[in-house]
Amino acid sequence: MKRKKTNSEMIIDTLRAGNPLRSPDITEKVSEAAGKEIKIQDVASILAKLSNSDKCDLGYLISKKKTDRGYVYSLVKEAFNLTPEQTYDLTRKTGKDRFTLEEAVKKVPTLKKHIKPARTSLNARRIGQSIVKSGGYTSKGGEVSDDAFRDIVAGFLKEVAFQGGLNVNVNLTVQFKGLG
Repeated sequence: MKRKKTNSEMIIDTLRAGNPLRSPDITEKVSEAAGKEIKIQDVASILAKLSNSDKCDLGYLISKKKTDRGYVYSLVKEAFNLTPEQTYDLTRKTGKDRFTLEEAVKKVPTLKKHIKPARTSLNARRIGQSIVKSGGYTSKGGEVSDDAFRDIVAGFLKEVAFQGGLNVNVNLTVQFKGLG
């Protein structure tokens, strides 16, 4: 038995048709696909989440342009190289065997140009949050716990690998207490 598609999946299918659309147009097409009326506020709410890269990886691949008549949504052309199922997976944060943003970039390297700017700031925010959550940060120039430092380095190296390499100049100051 084939499972029923979610409203999110029907919205993605509508965007995969390739035409830039406003919320009312998307609502109309989703209602047709569902065989019942879908409220425009429900579609607008889902679109807000799907197009926000902080909430959903698919947000990197949805173009949201402001016009005089409201926002127009479309998928970036490179996203059409992904299957519908791969595209749906990019809306999920967890799940066994789900298709990830990193896998999408491996499959379609040109997707990287849509991800890079937002992804870097997002990772910087995550690294900062891991320091605060660990409780290892005390003040500017203060101490960082071993676990927090490990998280920072791991996050940094993952980002470097994801970005395809990086030229780095590092200045490191080490102070030893209690010697001499």
